[in-house]
Amino acid sequence: GFRGEEAPALLAGVAAHAVGPLPSLPSAAVAMLLGHLAHGSGWPLPRGGSRVLAEAMIADIRAHGGEFRTGHRVRDLAELDGARVVLLDVAPTGLLELAGDRLPGRYARALRRYRYGPAAGKADFLVSEPIPWANPEVGRAGTVHLGGTMEQIHRQETANARGVAGDEPFVLVVDPAVVDPGRARPGRRPVWAYAHLPAGDRRDPVRLVRERIEAYAPGFRDTIVAERGVSGAQYEAYNPNYVGGDIGTGAMTLRQSLLRPVARIDPYRTPLPGVYLCSAATPPGPSVHGMCGYLAARSALRREFGLAVPALGPGDRGVAGGGTPEPDGAGPVRADASGVP
Repeated sequence: GFRGEEAPALLAGVAAHAVGPLPSLPSAAVAMLLGHLAHGSGWPLPRGGSRVLAEAMIADIRAHGGEFRTGHRVRDLAELDGARVVLLDVAPTGLLELAGDRLPGRYARALRRYRYGPAAGKADFLVSEPIPWANPEVGRAGTVHLGGTMEQIHRQETANARGVAGDEPFVLVVDPAVVDPGRARPGRRPVWAYAHLPAGDRRDPVRLVRERIEAYAPGFRDTIVAERGVSGAQYEAYNPNYVGGDIGTGAMTLRQSLLRPVARIDPYRTPLPGVYLCSAATPPGPSVHGMCGYLAARSALRREFGLAVPALGPGDRGVAGGGTPEPDGAGPVRADASGVP
């Protein structure tokens, strides 16, 4: 039950995905959602890596006549004036930059008041063997939380939200070869992890993460063949939408959990004709991957084209409101579920 240390620590680790002060109502909602998924289907790891998801979407869009242009950063919405609809997967700061003085003053001021959360520091490792966990049972899970007791996790996450750095951050570790052996080669195995850190943190995340894993898996550092990292501050340089290193694109406060990024009946539709926001800065936020884009697309389809939403669930063979059925053999990308220790 919840009288010992293990179950409360597990639940606190799941709640920590809210990346903010603990405990809180938003983190409780995140814990309920992710905890439910963990006990149902597990937390999926795509076979072959997350790139297969992007590759599948790219292939589908191209099959329907779409095209991609990469290597060019759009800095002004004027570059897209010929488009009937524009969906922006950007943070509110990005929308402000792109729109310039086109946005109504009240809306622009609301975007400037939008708050961002703590940072993530990423570490990638190439190791020679599976992680030598002190408790071998932990090695059965593809996703592992390292944070200590519930009290320790609450203290660490709350300190981050207040901008106070600590040497024992909450760390999420993924060893994909546990459930997808094809990701490993003899003597070479990928492991990636990230630590929750204060916004704009400039410390080397590799050292912090390595030491946290070593505390629970003595000898881990001896298995490392290569390593690299991205600090919280560097994350924003890598992707300007990660303001201060916030990979969730906005603090998960109670207000911002319900009203992202501003209070509007349709939060995806901006005041600019045909321009929609579809990033994690819109509902339901970062904890439900893909739903922000889906809901923004639904709004755009309805308002701009008068179309219903295509049926996208597994097994759906047609399209609601017209369209063509899914080709034979097409379907969701298969995934192996990881466990939660």
